[in-house]
Amino acid sequence: MENSYIWSINGCEFEIDMEDADTAERYISALKVLENSQNIEVNGISEKIRTYCKVFREFYDTFLGKGTSEKLFAGINDNSRKYDEIFKSLLEVINRQKIESESRISEISRRY
Repeated sequence: MENSYIWSINGCEFEIDMEDADTAERYISALKVLENSQNIEVNGISEKIRTYCKVFREFYDTFLGKGTSEKLFAGINDNSRKYDEIFKSLLEVINRQKIESESRISEISRRY
């Protein structure tokens, strides 16, 4: 059975528990990194891709700690599609935890 609190990606494993207040707080801070990047102006397609990837590296370092992006993206060039795939994988873990939490609360409510 898959541990929904461990995110395994690119040979790395990260513990993510979105029901933990500290984790949720770091995630909110990391989301602000993404939000703030929308105001960045860049010229040229290659510069846009590099900036896009840089913002996501900042997101992961904010959320999971300094140096995380270095491990997570080791051997991956600045490629927006690959960065999107990694982000999608993270969101799947977070969503799975949300569903499990809602199910657990629903079960408790049904029982009592």
